[in-house]
Amino acid sequence: MTTNVYPGIGKITNGRDYNFYQKVSVVATDFGLNAVDGQQPDIIIPFPTQTVMFLNEDSTNVVEYSFNGNTVHGELDPSKPSKGLTFDNRSLSLVWFRVKSGSTSPVVIRIDAWSTR
Repeated sequence: MTTNVYPGIGKITNGRDYNFYQKVSVVATDFGLNAVDGQQPDIIIPFPTQTVMFLNEDSTNVVEYSFNGNTVHGELDPSKPSKGLTFDNRSLSLVWFRVKSGSTSPVVIRIDAWSTR
């Protein structure tokens, strides 16, 4: 038999949800090419973040990421500790991904983000 351990506490249905979760299948070899117009980011986080986590769910292929769509700011390499990265105390909202030269697609990237606002 189930019991109500916390009476009066229910699901939160009002206010802004400052939690973000999305998986992206990266197939493009250049930033923006996953979008129809060849420019748009792969993800847009709709609030100022405090912490963001990236995880490469592939076992062999490397993905590069950019925060402006022009410059490589890092890579998610499943053979190294950079398979998953956490950015703490960093506000970001636009992220582009591309498959690194020499890797094959698709590569699934998991993105988790949150804020205390």
